[in-house]
Amino acid sequence: MIIIYTEDNDITTNIVMDWLSFLYNGEIKRINTDFFQMPKSEEYFVDISESIDVKAIWYRRPGRRPLPIRTIPQDLITEKIDNKKLETLLLYSANKEIENINAHDLANTYKAKNMLGGPMKYEVNKFQVLKIAKNIGIDIPKSILTNSKSKLVDFFNECNSEIISKMHDMLLCDIYETHSTYATYTEKIELSFINNLPDYFFIGHFQEKLEKEYEIRSFYLDGEIFSMAMFSQKNKQTSVDFRRYNRDSMNRRVTYRLPSVLEDQIRMLMQKLNLNCGSIDIVKTKDRYVFLEVNPVGQFGFVTGACNYHLHKKIAEYLIQ
Repeated sequence: MIIIYTEDNDITTNIVMDWLSFLYNGEIKRINTDFFQMPKSEEYFVDISESIDVKAIWYRRPGRRPLPIRTIPQDLITEKIDNKKLETLLLYSANKEIENINAHDLANTYKAKNMLGGPMKYEVNKFQVLKIAKNIGIDIPKSILTNSKSKLVDFFNECNSEIISKMHDMLLCDIYETHSTYATYTEKIELSFINNLPDYFFIGHFQEKLEKEYEIRSFYLDGEIFSMAMFSQKNKQTSVDFRRYNRDSMNRRVTYRLPSVLEDQIRMLMQKLNLNCGSIDIVKTKDRYVFLEVNPVGQFGFVTGACNYHLHKKIAEYLIQ
């Protein structure tokens, strides 16, 4: 049996499953991880010392989040609680318990020697990844974390008035009723915006704005690196963040090969992060390759589609080997 942890609307999973149905005669079990909720009217039983052996597990999108408890269930209390601090801590403890049960369910229900991705590898700490990349010798953008207006002004001047803001955790919200999506984007920061800030604000992540020739999206699969160049700077709408797609004039995308030294450094980075797959973003300036981030569950369909890498088939073959 091959187990796939994914999301209900992930098209990438659908295509890989099509290849598996063609190449593999065994059972394929898809587990959608959009949410995890404690059952209220059906039995839940897990022997934590046991796991089910399977051929392979693909943690495509294992980022299942438990639906939070918003009021304390009656079966958790035996008497009325009037102390707000105690009530808050009990609520926190109950939610933490569900998170731990969910994490165990993802990581231990099934076991296999052949695994792609990991149950706890839905996301990485971008700041730590940048630090590790720099220590390896990979070029990264000048980056700061601050809540200080004066420190931000200093950084703005240090970068010749060219900086951007980046969200550490990307917000992506699909509104099914209107068939629309709300998402956070990278933005250029102007001095007028800084001037309107209070002296102290919520901690932000700021980087130098790179003058790019093009962007590179690479997909890493068990030591192999498949790269694509995107000429996003030629379109004003996508010049700062290529995800602001211009559907009427899509960016040109071509097959690309990174320098061998950089590829070796990326392999070292992925090994240190204990990742055997993921999508990597790099900016090529006039004289630099600058690493931006790695996403363990990033999309790669547009890479394989533009460059004919047949990545969906390669993943299917990896799972059945």
